[in-house]
Parts: sequence; C-alpha cells; structure tokens
Amino acid sequence: MVKKLIEEAVEEAEKFGSLSSMYFLVKKIWAEYGKLSREPIRDYDFTVDDIILFSLHRSKLERIPFFVSSFLTWYYLSNHFFAQDPLFYFRWDKRIFVYSPRVDAHLLYLARTGYVKISKTYCLTEKGKEESSVKLSSLGERHYKEIDSVLNNVYNSKKLRDLRKIVKDTIFFR
Repeated sequence: MVKKLIEEAVEEAEKFGSLSSMYFLVKKIWAEYGKLSREPIRDYDFTVDDIILFSLHRSKLERIPFFVSSFLTWYYLSNHFFAQDPLFYFRWDKRIFVYSPRVDAHLLYLARTGYVKISKTYCLTEKGKEESSVKLSSLGERHYKEIDSVLNNVYNSKKLRDLRKIVKDTIFFR
C-alpha cells in the first residue's frame, strides 16, 4: 500500500498540481508506515473524483456546503467501502472549517476536463451528471438512499452553524 500512496503523491503534484496534497500524503505515509507496509495493494471502490461527483449529484453548492457534503460522502463511503482518502482536516475556528486540498485540486481538474462547472457555485455538467449516475447506480439502493439522506441535510442547511453541527454530530456521535 505504501507504493500506491507514493504513486498517488507524485500524481497529486504532476497531474493535479497540488503540492499540498502531495505533502499530506507523504506525511500520512510517514506517520502510518508500519501499518501501511503490511497492507496489500488494493484498488479503490471509490476515488476522490467519485466523491466529488456524488457530492454534487443533486444540486449546485457553494464552497463551504460543497466541502461539508464531500466530507460526509467520504465518511459514509469509507465506512462501507474502500474509498480513497481525501485527507480532510478541520479548522473549527475558520469559516471554511472542513477542507481538503486534494478535493480542491481534483475539483479544478474535473472542471478542466468538463465534468464540473465552477462559478460562485459548483455544479455538474451533463458529462458529470452522466458519470455520476453511472457511479451511483453501482452503489445499490440502500447505500444510495443513505448518502442521499445525509446530503439532504446539507442541502437544507441555511446557516454555517447548522453545517458545523452536522459534521460534529457525524464525527463524534455516529
């Protein structure tokens, strides 16, 4: 697994232009080397790109709700499948309190390749909607409904404090 993560770190810098993502991957490898070196190499069930597509499948989102929905989507998927780690971190005292430079870099890449449209909000293009539908259909009905339910809370939240509460409840009480 170490080799795969090193390859991902190089790809983050070369393909996605994110030295921050590369740094966080190397830091993860350093911190968890013993555990990671014993794990066999596996293919991901869902990648960071899939997480972004799932997060935007229902509606357009502004920056903060987008990162919240991406985190919640990854959190759910990682508990049920082998999902690529977006390397989220939390800054509770900041406006953007949940953030991932890896998701940010992949979002820009998806915009360049025509899957996502970025303006003041983020939304899927027709190409992105088609890809999202294909990936979501592979989840199965139960998992699809669970993710949809979780994201529904984000879409219906109007205030920043509501989004913070959703994330804290997910992390600390589930």
